[in-house]
Amino acid sequence: MRGAAGLSAVAAVLGDLPRGVFAQKSSGITPFRFVHLSDTHIGYEGDANRDVAGTLDRSLMAIAALNPAPEFIVVTGDLTQAAETTTVRKARFVAFRSKMEGTGIPFYCVPGEHDALMDRGELYQKAIGPLHYRFERGGVQFFALDNVSRGFFVGDEQRQWLAQEIHKVDPNAPTIILAHAPLYDLFVPWNWYTYDAQQVLALFQHFRSVTVLFGHIHQLMSRRQPHVIQAAGLSTAWPLPEPVGLEKLEKWPQSASDPLMGLGLRVIDVGASGDMAVNTVLLSDERREEASS
Repeated sequence: MRGAAGLSAVAAVLGDLPRGVFAQKSSGITPFRFVHLSDTHIGYEGDANRDVAGTLDRSLMAIAALNPAPEFIVVTGDLTQAAETTTVRKARFVAFRSKMEGTGIPFYCVPGEHDALMDRGELYQKAIGPLHYRFERGGVQFFALDNVSRGFFVGDEQRQWLAQEIHKVDPNAPTIILAHAPLYDLFVPWNWYTYDAQQVLALFQHFRSVTVLFGHIHQLMSRRQPHVIQAAGLSTAWPLPEPVGLEKLEKWPQSASDPLMGLGLRVIDVGASGDMAVNTVLLSDERREEASS
């Protein structure tokens, strides 16, 4: 990979996001880089992607080539494809975790409905970790939420936990929320929403600026509100169509000519003032660069 930032020369800067959307002016920030992965669906078998493990491997190879290297990776849900038996589900979690640990880079996950809905996250917690938690890096606050394990909502108990945690942090510091489903009604018929999103975001109303990174929709999409920016990450498994003129959500068959179409990840550089520069890395671009080198 080439370029001063260690990214593909054709990676899109800020992608679909409005210019300055990740500006969170602050002080006391130690610059760092992290990667946003989503919807890896390890264990899936079908025409949408005939090798989900392979496309995750490609994504991890792209991450390994970054210069400077990221300090950590966040994965916003659907790490695995849902399965009927605990044995199969456990094997898929083990496979996912093995690949991520093989990078040598710390990673933080939130559950998707494929990971947690069938047993309210019981196996996920044993295989991956807690359903919700908070961590800090370089002066930036991260809140990892579960909005899928009991349905597409956060719920009273978790909101109470969140309210307590919020009192422990600086509301002027850059704040990032990690979730699987969007924290707004993107398209309710396809479950692209969180029922109590407004109640969740109301807890952050006194915060200077909040960024929500989510997955679930398998495409780049963003929404800007007065003090909240929400941005979806790409899937490493398959793309999904925009909810325009369609009644039923269906996966596209994987393209024979461009099997990596619409797959990728985001690289986020946090600056000393809290600004976040976002690069979108498309796996199809990485493949073309390999072919030409």
